[in-house]
Amino acid sequence: MNTVDSDALLPEPRPGFGGRPPSLAEMVTVHDGPAVRHELTLAPGATAADLTTAMILIPPAASLISHHGDVDVSLVFREVPRGVPDDPPRG
Repeated sequence: MNTVDSDALLPEPRPGFGGRPPSLAEMVTVHDGPAVRHELTLAPGATAADLTTAMILIPPAASLISHHGDVDVSLVFREVPRGVPDDPPRG
């Protein structure tokens, strides 16, 4: 079902041709010694395809350690290599 409210904000239209449309899901990986953090940020209007494309970059064993957001939503995952003790997340 698709409804439109005159006061609702609609996502910016994406191009239907002329190359790959920009993704509204962004992935950033941070190496902190042996631990690795992956932050996935979703902007309003992100599609399931945007989310899926970004999620395949996160290793399956990584665990969700935090989430935050107001307009954009960020999910932070932590990956620890095998053989390294799993310390609680810092900060």
